[in-house]
Amino acid sequence: MRKAAMNHKNTRPTRRAAPNIGRASASVFSRLLKKTNYADPALCDHWPNIAGPEIAALCRPGRLTGRGPDRTLEIHTPSGAAATQLQMQTEALKARINRYLGPGAITRITIVQSAVAAQPHTGQSQPESHISGDGAALGTALSSFRAAINRKNRDK
Repeated sequence: MRKAAMNHKNTRPTRRAAPNIGRASASVFSRLLKKTNYADPALCDHWPNIAGPEIAALCRPGRLTGRGPDRTLEIHTPSGAAATQLQMQTEALKARINRYLGPGAITRITIVQSAVAAQPHTGQSQPESHISGDGAALGTALSSFRAAINRKNRDK
């Protein structure tokens, strides 16, 4: 009888490990970041406090490019009039940003006129505020991500 119990095999297949979320999401988010001009999430969250409410209503932060002491911050604005107003306040804005990020963190500010308007700050953290660009692009990317995860789960 003991021999019969030893020959009994487990009928359940071994479970696969959960997919690595970083690996599964990397391709989806890398394409999204290239499309939407990724901005630092912390900078976006604190933008109204850093830039001030008047400037924050005119623009939003974009990419932070460069390395070391020669870094440039892109500022996106919806109109030429707002771009002109921001151009006059560039030095003051650069000083405020350097107070937040650290001394000498930004050496230049580039103002980019884009069709996407500055997003109003409601006091609550919104997922769209972390990524510059159209909220529809984020929704599309997240839907694509969900579909990829569902396909992987179905294949198990």
